[in-house]
Amino acid sequence: MASLAAASLGVSEMRGNPINFSSASRAAPSPSTPATFKTVALFQKKKPAPPPKAKPAAVTPATDELAKWYGPERRIFLPEGLLDRSEIPEYLNGEVAGDYGYDPFGLGKKPEDFAKYQAYELIHARWAMLGAAGCIIPEAFNKYGANCGPEAVWFKTGALLLDGNTLNYFGKNIPINLVLAVVAEVVLVGGAEYYRIINGLDLEDKLHPGGPFDPLGLAKDPDQFALLKVKEIKNGRLAMFSMFAFFIQAYVTGQGPVENLASHLSDPFGNNLLTVISGNIERVPTL
Repeated sequence: MASLAAASLGVSEMRGNPINFSSASRAAPSPSTPATFKTVALFQKKKPAPPPKAKPAAVTPATDELAKWYGPERRIFLPEGLLDRSEIPEYLNGEVAGDYGYDPFGLGKKPEDFAKYQAYELIHARWAMLGAAGCIIPEAFNKYGANCGPEAVWFKTGALLLDGNTLNYFGKNIPINLVLAVVAEVVLVGGAEYYRIINGLDLEDKLHPGGPFDPLGLAKDPDQFALLKVKEIKNGRLAMFSMFAFFIQAYVTGQGPVENLASHLSDPFGNNLLTVISGNIERVPTL
């Protein structure tokens, strides 16, 4: 009987009907009656509408590529299993192009030193790219049909100038001797570098000036510009190693890089680093 009465009470209350007891006067409305809902709603403050959810930033191919080279999750000089990111110095935070978290000698601890060595590396990288092209292109032209003088190998060209000869490209004599070449290099290149150091053009970024130095407009898009900085320093580092290898090759083999490559491709197992070191092939160093 008690359970039946409780069930009847619950049903009556859900329907909003007042419940009368024989021994009591009419009871006040239950908290769940419509009258109570209206009273509560009248004095209840309205909850502010939740703010609209921000749309996630669109991930473009450029931004996805940037995450590989910049920021805390960029690529580092060793795989994740061999190097913990907590071991990377704090000043190598991924803001600079080409930052792989590698500074074993702590050269960049001071901000002024970091900026100085960054400039040194980038300038040397650019010179190395020009130098590598200058070592390869004339020799390749001369080997495959073009007339770039009797000796188009990079170290032999310098020897010709030391002997008082002039340059010869594509069958035409260029009246430039060693003295004139040195003076032109010091004045033009040295002057341009001095003008860059003192920021004579009032550039915001002396290392990546853009503007008149970007005639193709490659730096207009900031994301693409950041990626081009990475490509430049990566190719520049490779060129610096290449120039060092060209020096060693010239000393050991007495040949230029194009001739060394052609010899290796003609007989990969007979002409390679191991055969040169072992002395199986006779070499006549000329330097």
